[in-house]
Amino acid sequence: MYYWIMLILAVLAEVVSTVSMKYATTQSPMAGYLLMAVMISFSFWAFSRAVVKIPLAVSYAVWEGLGLFLIGLAGLAFFGEQLEQREVFAICLMMLGLVLVTFDSANKKDQRSTAQGVTA
Repeated sequence: MYYWIMLILAVLAEVVSTVSMKYATTQSPMAGYLLMAVMISFSFWAFSRAVVKIPLAVSYAVWEGLGLFLIGLAGLAFFGEQLEQREVFAICLMMLGLVLVTFDSANKKDQRSTAQGVTA
């Protein structure tokens, strides 16, 4: 569970970093860039902790996929940005792929545990 928490923290820090980058270009450069540097550094650190136990392909898909989804919401909420229907559709397809990759990874882990005689 610790590794999934670190992955979620990495995603959230990446989102804050990206939003602060936009904030730096529109409102306050010094505060925005400082927050961006701190948060992206924390995001990479937390991500490095997550990949200790979560497969790299799965963790990267979650990190970038969920991050993209949340950044889209942040753009809408904080900057009034709008997405076209095809962009929303593409993000929905990506999120479906993310769910499939994550669940497939969990199923493979369960199958390996069962094959080795390990019970949860």
